[in-house]
Amino acid sequence: MLEFREIDYARDIPEIVDLLLTSLSDTNNRDHFIWKHIKNPFGKSYGLLACDEGKIVGVRMFMFWEFVRDKEVVKAVRPVDTITHPEYRGKGIFKKLTLDGLDKCSDRFDLVFNTPNNNSFPGYLKMGWQKFKGRLSYKLAVVFPLLVSKKFSLENVRTEELDIKVLSPSPKWTTNYTDEYLKWRYAAAVYKKAYFKYRQSSGYIIYKIKKVKGVKILLLIDYIGRQESLQEVIRGLAAKNNTCLIHYLDNDRMLGFRPLISFKRPESVVVYKEDQQAIASHILFSSGDLEGRL
Repeated sequence: MLEFREIDYARDIPEIVDLLLTSLSDTNNRDHFIWKHIKNPFGKSYGLLACDEGKIVGVRMFMFWEFVRDKEVVKAVRPVDTITHPEYRGKGIFKKLTLDGLDKCSDRFDLVFNTPNNNSFPGYLKMGWQKFKGRLSYKLAVVFPLLVSKKFSLENVRTEELDIKVLSPSPKWTTNYTDEYLKWRYAAAVYKKAYFKYRQSSGYIIYKIKKVKGVKILLLIDYIGRQESLQEVIRGLAAKNNTCLIHYLDNDRMLGFRPLISFKRPESVVVYKEDQQAIASHILFSSGDLEGRL
């Protein structure tokens, strides 16, 4: 008979990681699990497990998050890292872990949201979740990196140098960018961070470099600064990295970017429920918010 219990961080992590590695990416190692679920500045994740005679056969982690607008903060939770042992699938473990887990930590959030894959998306809809209606389409754009203003400067920075003092307020709900959050979220070496100055504005741009068939593509992950500076910042970043291809999430965060040529890419999917503060239709996600790493 299956037993359902809360995670014991002191002893369960090795067995959970082994189970995650049976089906999920090999990046789901012990260090990543600790970074994601214990060091998260929004709080340690709530975890619920399914066990058979002491053996962990199902995992569902509930990662805490925050959104902010005009200094008002809304607490959220995102169910992530779900896995059921292949021999125990089809027994309703996924649904029970999800519903029971949300019930047990219901006093800690005002919104539940998630970024499901194609396989799990129908299951969420059956459980009463709603699909986010905002723009979540990605684009690949061609820029002309040589057209950079002499008034523009760009320099690489270390993660510990990121400072939210340059943050511009948003009329919509965004992830709660605190100094602690930025230093946690973009600590991995895969993220490149640059500080820019342009006329009277300054800020940070966070990105990754990817090569596809030998062609270098710049993946825009996050941008902290005024939108009217974005066009010049991206051109400067492209010039610095010797590329003319930019991959980005095409929503209102990118209003300052006006490429001459762009191509549509597959969109991301977000589902949500229990929107107690009615904020879901007014959230402005970054590409970093939706990455598979989370």
